[in-house]
Order: sequence, then structure tokens, then C-alpha cells
Amino acid sequence: MVSTLSSPSTLPVECPPLGTGLDGLPLADTSASEECCNWLRFHRFWGQLPDIALQDIARSLHPLKVEAGTLIYQTNQPAIGLYLLKWGAVEIYRLSPIGKSLIRHRSAGELFGYVSLMAKPENGRHQTQAIALTASEIWFLPQAQFRQLMGQYAEIEHLFNALLAQDLNAFSVRIAQEQRRIQVLQSYIQAVPNGETILGNSKATQKLVEQIDRAAATLKPVVFQGQPGTGKTFLAGLIHAHSGLADEPFAELDCAKLPRSEEGRFNTDFLFGRVGKEPGILELMERGTLLLNNVQVLIGGIGEASFLENHTRFIHYFKTGVILPNHGVSEPSTLTTEPHKPIQSWVRLILASPEKLDLPDVDIIPIKLFSLPQRKADIPDFAHYFLTQFCQEQNRPLLKLDQSDLRRLISYDYPGNFTELAEILHRAVIMTPPGQGVISEQALWSVQSAKNAFRLDLLTHAPWLRRVLLSRWYPEVIWIVMMAFFVPVTIAGFIGPQERDSSVTLNLFWAWWWPGYLFLFVFVGRIWCAVCPFMITAEWIRRFSLLLFPRQQLTWNTQWLNRWGAWILFGGFVAIYLWEKLWDLPHHAVLSAWLLLAITAGAVIFSLIYERRLWCRYLCPIGGMNGMFAKLAMIELRSTQQVCGSQCSTFGCYKGSGATPVTFADALPTEGQATGGCPLYSHPAQLQDNRDCMLCMTCLKACPHRSVQLNLRFPTSDLLDNHRGFWAEVALLLLLFGGVFMHHAQRILGWLGLDDIPLDADHLLTSTPIALVLLSIPAVLTYLTHAIARRLDPQQPTYLTVIYAYLPFTLAANLAHYIPAAVTEAGQILPVLARTLGFSGASLPTLTWSSDVAAFLQGVTLISALIFSVYPLLRITKRPLISNLPHLLLMAGLTVMLYEHLPLH
Repeated sequence: MVSTLSSPSTLPVECPPLGTGLDGLPLADTSASEECCNWLRFHRFWGQLPDIALQDIARSLHPLKVEAGTLIYQTNQPAIGLYLLKWGAVEIYRLSPIGKSLIRHRSAGELFGYVSLMAKPENGRHQTQAIALTASEIWFLPQAQFRQLMGQYAEIEHLFNALLAQDLNAFSVRIAQEQRRIQVLQSYIQAVPNGETILGNSKATQKLVEQIDRAAATLKPVVFQGQPGTGKTFLAGLIHAHSGLADEPFAELDCAKLPRSEEGRFNTDFLFGRVGKEPGILELMERGTLLLNNVQVLIGGIGEASFLENHTRFIHYFKTGVILPNHGVSEPSTLTTEPHKPIQSWVRLILASPEKLDLPDVDIIPIKLFSLPQRKADIPDFAHYFLTQFCQEQNRPLLKLDQSDLRRLISYDYPGNFTELAEILHRAVIMTPPGQGVISEQALWSVQSAKNAFRLDLLTHAPWLRRVLLSRWYPEVIWIVMMAFFVPVTIAGFIGPQERDSSVTLNLFWAWWWPGYLFLFVFVGRIWCAVCPFMITAEWIRRFSLLLFPRQQLTWNTQWLNRWGAWILFGGFVAIYLWEKLWDLPHHAVLSAWLLLAITAGAVIFSLIYERRLWCRYLCPIGGMNGMFAKLAMIELRSTQQVCGSQCSTFGCYKGSGATPVTFADALPTEGQATGGCPLYSHPAQLQDNRDCMLCMTCLKACPHRSVQLNLRFPTSDLLDNHRGFWAEVALLLLLFGGVFMHHAQRILGWLGLDDIPLDADHLLTSTPIALVLLSIPAVLTYLTHAIARRLDPQQPTYLTVIYAYLPFTLAANLAHYIPAAVTEAGQILPVLARTLGFSGASLPTLTWSSDVAAFLQGVTLISALIFSVYPLLRITKRPLISNLPHLLLMAGLTVMLYEHLPLH
């Protein structure tokens, strides 16, 4: 369709001075006057006058030439003369609550402007406007000469009185139609976004701006494909405001709200009209832009008869601009044999649907509207726009969003798109007390990412913690303190006493480190790796070596390490267990010191060869155990993936970068620090669990957008949803569980009548197989139990999935094993230190409890693990309680056996 009207190009035409036309040409000479007189003689109106009158009229006319789009006169402008259209086309219209309302068209040979001219002088103002639709030539008769001719020739006044009577009847009919148009259309007319633009700078926004500009430059039909709340009304209004139809009405009709017939079909009479009945909105609008929202309910499935009929009507209208009215909803349609006169319309249609529409052979402009989750980078701009709007409405200073609030807004999924964002911020403005300049977190209670459900960001709720973790003393100063203990304690293992009650190495390692270390997993996960003395030693030696011999260290073969690294780690832990049991490490200080030195040597060697901390992530046996048990922790470090993706361009938390400028208002001077990137090559936004995060806070220090969160969460959260296990980690889990049985090998062998078989390094060939069998007991028990469970319920998940439900129990069993040492030996650290240094230490204080206290704590630990294993088991298997009964019975049996029959205490 092509519009018949463009925007006015000039101001209204003023009365031309005598002797010139509008274009500056001189008035007609004698020959031109004679030509004009002859033209008037054959005119159906002027030809009724005597010849002498025609000659006087011809001599009084001024020739005017106007370009298309020229506004000839406008409403309330005084009438200055009569207009006779020699050739061209002029439109007479007036403005109404629904935009421009057509009065009539004037074509070659017709008069206009006489209605106001015939009125009394004090009322002689135009009630309409006239605009040239095409380049036209007009003969203009000034008001004074018109009145002079009327007084001179009575026939002229009679003719105009008759013409006014005819026009009055036509005008009365038009006014009645106009009132009906206003009554019907007024509730559908939408405001046009004058002076507004599309917000945002994302790639999606830039593409959208290009598409909207292209749609506004033509009058082709437009099809929006977008979900509810994606701004279809605003964008359609923007297209209308920048198109050639800007002066015409802009309306919106929600097709889903059309009435339905008894058969459930949508009644489209209001859209297309019905023969012999009321006209539809397309006919009533006459021209302008109509947005049809949810149009898929009319043409979404062309296989049905009603859909096919509507589909045909739309395609016919797009191709011809002719409306095909209904014959009634329940009557058969005869689209190709309409007996009535075709109804022409110059209304541009913009169709909107969440689904793709099939409109073959139609030249349309398709525009896919991106949802708000697809335009995360634009959320700060939209938030500022909405806050400005709502604060102005409430006559209050502009409220601000702090970084945590902005992070919440960016991470939310917005099912309702832009509409929902506006509602959230409107409510937040209302809920924020007067005098408060920043929106409170409570005002954004509904904005919660699914990943942050049941989580509390400690960095937001405890601002002092952010300052501490950003400071230089974390973790570097802690490294100095840690090494101040580690170095002398390790040396003492080599040169000091070797007995358990006299060696500070054995006391700290077996009575302090192991039980305290296992206990902390539940709370802070893998934080030990951030201050691990093995890693600190390696890091310091690496820095010193790079200072002496600058070089490019090797990169990681990630593919190979992901496949085999965890199995190497598993083998290392098997070797540690055999070394511990067969050589009795807990009672030999020098061997325990060698164990510490061996792990340190591995860290140093790989740190000298490879960049960052390959040993810590893939090969360290202690690190592998840490990563696995960290999945149970109540603390997690994550970052908001949407913030990282939409706001960050440096990725300093992962790759490393120099200091990054921080622009938000409440930024700390220590934010945006220069870093070398994550030591474990983990991006915080990609972390699925705690396994590869050691809480070193490198990402927190580097992030200039406060995307990093330190969340308090439900224990075992990493295991509950979308957890991905792998066999090497499962092998380590079962190995650590089997270690509890190996620690009490003599008791188990005694049950079997084999208590006389020695398990030590002197009988290596017989002891090693027995130790390996003891380590494999949990694997056999759990596998057989799962086989029974799957036989009872074939829909049970695989063994690889279900075995992680035993992870809390594995941690509890190992902790219970070390509790007696912690209760009875750890409090003797001062006397033990004195004896290590060669003193008696008899008078030094101690803090110990009896074995009964140890037994009580062991019972509490095992029962707690049993209770807290039920929920993960049900969540992991997603099967009812009865289907998991075999696993529950095994856990209960192991709890009783470990407490009653194994001498943990």
C-alpha cells in the first residue's frame, strides 16, 4: 500500500499580493485572461453565469502553483479568498481526537474555501484544513474582489447559496460518520512516542534500530515476532511517528480480545466489517497505522477454514489495499464474488505475534523482537529510564541502584520482559521511604535468579567482609603466618622426637589438621587450598625462578588432564593410604614429614614447569579430596553470568588484566585490581560446583562490576541439581570411605578369624592386597545395594549418579575417625611442643576430654550424616522413599557398624 499523503512541506499559503502568484509569476495577461474565461464557460458551476460576469471573474483570478504536501490553509486561519483547482488534487480535513478526519477530496475544476468565505466577516475563519496531495495549479480569488463580484452579480450569490446547501447535507452526513468514528476508535488510539528513541547499546539493540528505521522509511506491512512485554506498542508507534503517516491516527487492537461466536471462532466483524452492517476498524480509520497484537489467533493455523479465510483477507488487503468485509461469522464466505463496492483503505498494518507468521507472496518487513533476557546489556539503561519516569511521577529525587541491586536485575529472567522490569522498579520506587537515595534490597524482593534461590550474598549483607577479602592481607599475609608454622613443624619431623606424645609434627598433623580440616569442609569448602603451605612454597619458588630466569611457562594440556589427571590423583591417594597403613605414619614423625615434603615437591616441580597451579587443580591428592568435599559446603563463590557477559570486556578474573577503572558510586579503592587471573583457570561465571574454586578471591579483586558473590547456601547444594559426576571422582569417594575400614583393619580381620595376619611393611606382599581389599569394601557394598534398588525400581538413576548421595556420609565417617585424637590429644599441644624442644612440659596446661566425650561426638557426627544424607539421596534419585529403601538401609547399617563395632573411640 502507498499513502496518498505526506507531511506538509511549507507553512500555510498567505494571500498573494496583487500582481504576483504564489510562485512569484506575474498575473495572467489578456490572452491568459481570455483562456481562463473560456475555461469558466465550460465549467459546470461557473458556466451558469452571464458572459460579462465570467470575464470579470477571469480578470480577478491569480494563478498559484503549489507542490505536493503544501498546507494551503489551516484551522482558525481567517478566510482570505476563494480557491479554484485548475488541476491537481487537494484534501480537505480537520483534526479530531483520533487524528486527521477526512472531509472530502477536491479534484480538477472544483472549488474550496468558500464555506468560511460566505460566513459573516467576524466568523470568517476556516474550520478545516486544506493540503495539496499532488503538485497543483490553483486560481485564487481574493476575498475583497469576491465580495465585490457578488454584490455586482446576484447570480453568483445564488449559485454559492445552492452550493452551500449541497455541501451542508454532505457535511451533515460526514459529521455523523465522524462522530461514530470518534466513538468507536477513541479507545484504540495510542499515543505516539514523539522525541523518544530505542534505549540500549547492545548488538541486539543496534540491529533493532536499523530494522525500525528501515520500516519507517517505507509503508510496507510490518510483522513483529516477539513475546509479550517486548515493547511492540512502543516500536509500532515509533515506526508510525517516523513514517509518512505521522499526521494520521495510530491505533492498536488486541485480536485475542475479539468476541467469539458460539462455535468458539473469533468474530472479525470489528476488524474487517460486515456487509450491510457496521464498518470495521480498517474502514473507520481510513488512513494511519494499525497494530494488530496477537494476530496469530486469527491466522496462526491456516489449515482450519476460519484461519484460511482470515489469512486470505489479510493477503488480499496487503496486495490491493481493499477491505473484504465479512458476510457474517456463521455464513459461508464468498471472498471472490463480493457484490458490493470495494472498500479502499490507506491504513498500514503492523502485525504482532509470538510465533512466526506464514504470509506467502507478500512484501513485508519482518522484525524479530528480542526479549529482555536477550538484551541483558541494556538493563542498566532501561532501569535508569524507568526510575527517572517513576520518580518524576512521584515528585521525588532520582533514586539510584547499588551494584548488588543492578546485579539482581541483570541476573533475573523476566518472564514478562520489559513490562515486568517496569513493574518491579515502579514497586521499588513506591516501597523506598522518602529521604532514602538508594533503593533498598527489600524493595527488590521478587527479583531473584533461579541460581540464587535460597542463597544469601555475604558480601552484600556484611560489607566489612568485602573490605577484608579485597585487602592485601588476604591471602598473602596469611601465607606468611602459615609458612611460619609449616617450615619449623616439617623440620621438627626430621630432627625431633618420633613418638606421638613428644612430636609437635605428629600432634599438629594428625590431631589438629586432619579433624579440623575435615570439619571445615561443611562450612567453607576448599578454602585450605588458598592458604596451603605446599602451594605457597611452590608459588614463592616459581616467582623467584621467573625473576632469575624469565621464561614463558608451558600451558596446560587441558584435554589430557581432564581425562587422566583425576586418575593420577586417585593413584596418589592410594599410595598415601598404603604408606600410612603399612608404615604406620601416624606414629612416625619422620615419615609424616616426608609425606608433607613429597606433596610440596610435586607442587614445586609442576609450578616451575607449567603456568598457574596445574598441580593444585589436577594432580594434588589433597586438592582432589578438597574439591570433592567442597561440594558439601555451605559457602560458594559464584558470579552472575549475565553481568559478566553483558558488562565485562576484560575478563581479568579469568585471564588476568591490569587495574580496571571502577565507575559506580560506592566503589572501594581496592576493587578492579590488577591480577594474573584465576590460579586454577576457572571462570567464576562458569562454575557449576565448588570443586575448582579455592576461595582465593582473585576474581573478587579483579572484578570492576561486583559480579562476584560469596553465597551462604544449603549444604550439599552442588549435588542436588544438574550435578555431573565422573568415575575418577567416584573412585576417590569410595577410596576415602574405604580408608575408614582400612584404619581399623585388625578389628575387621578379627571378625573373620584372621587377626593373626600382620599388616605392615615387613609383610608387604601379603599386606598390600589385604589393604586394597579393605579399601574396596564400600565400593562393593554400595554397588550391590544399587543393583538391588534398580531391580526393585528400574527407573533408578545410574550408579554414577546415586553414589554421590554417600558423600556426606563419607566425610562424616572420616571425621569420626579423627575425633578421638582431637579430643584427647590436641589439647596437649603445649606439653608436646615443650618435649619436642627438649623440655619436660609437665607443668604446662592442657585441655582434653575423656574418651566418652569422643564417643558422644562420634555418634552425633554419624547420626547427623545419616539424617542429612536422606534429602540428597531423594533429590539425586528423584524417586520416592520406598524406591530408595535399599540405600537407606545400607546407610543405617553402616552407621550402627561404624559406631558399635569399629573402635573409632
